[in-house]
Amino acid sequence: MKKTVKTRKKRSEKNAALNELWHIISQDKDPDALFSHALNMLSKFLGKIEAAIFVWAPWESVLRSQKVIRSNILQDGDEVIVITRESPLWGLCSGITDIVIERENEASICVALRTEGDFLGMLRITRLAGNKFSRINLSQVRLFCAELSITMNNLKVFLQNEKHVRQLRASFEISSNIVKSLHLNELLKLVVKSIVSHMGFDRVRLYLVDRKKQILKGEVSYDLRGSIQSLEKEEFPLKPRVHPLVDHILGDGNNFVNRIFHDVVVFVPLQVKDIVVGVLVVDNILSQQRITLEETQTTQSFAGQIAMAVENARLFEKIEELSITDSLTGLFVLRHFKERLETEVYRCKRYKTSIALFVIDIDDFKPINDTYGHPFGDLVLQSVTQSIKSILRQTDFACRYGGDEFMVCLSNIKKEDAIHLGLRLLETIRMAKPVPEAGSLDLSVSIGVAMFPESSEDIEDVLKKADQALYYSKEKGKGQISSWWDMKESKDKE
Repeated sequence: MKKTVKTRKKRSEKNAALNELWHIISQDKDPDALFSHALNMLSKFLGKIEAAIFVWAPWESVLRSQKVIRSNILQDGDEVIVITRESPLWGLCSGITDIVIERENEASICVALRTEGDFLGMLRITRLAGNKFSRINLSQVRLFCAELSITMNNLKVFLQNEKHVRQLRASFEISSNIVKSLHLNELLKLVVKSIVSHMGFDRVRLYLVDRKKQILKGEVSYDLRGSIQSLEKEEFPLKPRVHPLVDHILGDGNNFVNRIFHDVVVFVPLQVKDIVVGVLVVDNILSQQRITLEETQTTQSFAGQIAMAVENARLFEKIEELSITDSLTGLFVLRHFKERLETEVYRCKRYKTSIALFVIDIDDFKPINDTYGHPFGDLVLQSVTQSIKSILRQTDFACRYGGDEFMVCLSNIKKEDAIHLGLRLLETIRMAKPVPEAGSLDLSVSIGVAMFPESSEDIEDVLKKADQALYYSKEKGKGQISSWWDMKESKDKE
């Protein structure tokens, strides 16, 4: 009798301790802590065991071990069990049974972790001493798994709610960032950084459609390491079977969202009404973390805003470009040319370099207009513009100075190199045929060149001297280049 009372008391104390442990475990806010505490708790009342908690991945039909305990030592799990209909564990996954006992020695069992009919995973326990599981042990394990399943489900709901709140916050903050810039390059960088930062994807890539060139062009990529990269070398013609992204753009935009590679890569269209303006590619290739349907839907929710922001930025840049460029030639207007020139002068002074300024005038342009008409005159201006652009280096720039006059800034250049480029320009223009039907039209220009700071340390004075050199070219017979220093030397001799 005394022994029975003592046993009951011991069992009651043990149950109280277990209840207290479950209360502590139920406060865990991440799966790793929950599984660690649960396995430690299991080893307290079963003694020396090897136990592992597996989580069910239904999209792959596999059980993945999360935590393992062996002789009170915890480790991260790395075991993956593929489940098929022929698998001994099929009954657990399909709901046919809740426990599978190894029949040879009955020292190893697998118990389903299930709530409200949903299969969450499995607990596998092996008694290291080789002892069989008694009825009491089995009852304890079943109770343990029932409690663990409830706690896992509660944690899952908690994490889903927390994730949903994060996604709503992310959506709001991303939407706020989208409207912060009207400049396209800056906007695209803000977008990819915001998505990675707030959504937690491994990487985000952004591609835009260029309808004029009929290509899908890579723009920018950003990843969790904080690495931002240009994708400008990635270009795909808008033709079928060239690239999966292009195939989707050419297909039905309404069914465009595509989840591939076990849902670790998602393509999301950027659409304005029914027109696809680009593609957002989010992936978890590095972490292999499945991108959930909720995450995809959240990304979709602000994809339309991104598309609209891209179109607005393009429109803004077009308007901005129109305000600084000549509509016929596409070269800078004089006002913006001088603004750029001020910056170039500052750079020139800082790095002790030189600038060459060309003033260019089309020879006999009025007779060309009178003979062939103004539309032909426009073609001549555009032809000369193309010739000018052909000699410009990446740091050079040009403007339409007046009706048939142009101005060019050649940065970081020596006198002899500037003259060489001028001679090349003369030859290019002579060879040009603006309109083949015009027959033997001899097109030529006159060029005047001056240097900063060699010709003058006042940039406005350099412009005047280049203009004087231009008229010296006209006086000498047109179709040639004259430098201010040669003109000065010649006039000094006179």
